[in-house]
Amino acid sequence: MDSSLIQSLFQIITNNIFVIIYLFVIVESAIVVGVFLTMRKHELALQDVSSNLLKGFRDAPDKDSTANIHDNFQRALDFMKYKISSGPAMKKAFAENAKGLGQRSILGRNYSIEMLASLMSTIVQIFPLLGILGTILAIAQTAFQNSGQVDVSSLSNAFVLAMDTTILGIFFSILFMIIESALAPKIERIINESLEFRKIIANIQLSNDQGEDHN
Repeated sequence: MDSSLIQSLFQIITNNIFVIIYLFVIVESAIVVGVFLTMRKHELALQDVSSNLLKGFRDAPDKDSTANIHDNFQRALDFMKYKISSGPAMKKAFAENAKGLGQRSILGRNYSIEMLASLMSTIVQIFPLLGILGTILAIAQTAFQNSGQVDVSSLSNAFVLAMDTTILGIFFSILFMIIESALAPKIERIINESLEFRKIIANIQLSNDQGEDHN
């Protein structure tokens, strides 16, 4: 490959390294907001689901206003599992309640949360690499500009660029790692709830279909 092309590419990236870092910051911030809003929609959906699943059951657990949505939803799932284990009649009753549920939308949001969480985690790991890239580019640019002979002035400029990019990379990496750590328990809980909900609904619908076939 032509060395002039490599030099031009290094020059372009070096001149825009801070723009690249801030673009990743914007993308990561948008992903964090996306995760938060998707989880909020999921929580509201869980609230509706728990109400619909327990419709018609007088002994269903009352919603605890002091508990969060996830705790109330888990209580609803536990009640369902308890009732289902008591006999096929209960499965049929729950199957009627489950017909109107947006299972696909819940599982779709679950997939969206998983995908966004994966992207969020990946970009967090990119920030330190951008800092290292800035250091390498600064040294390479100095070598190219002086035909391999490094003078004090060029080395000083390269050092400043390398330090700035490294500090920014580490700072944003730490910042978004803290945000990711704060969101991780809630993301994991939502994923587990969605899987448990899917298993219960699949069990109910499968049993109901088999019952109809026998009839």
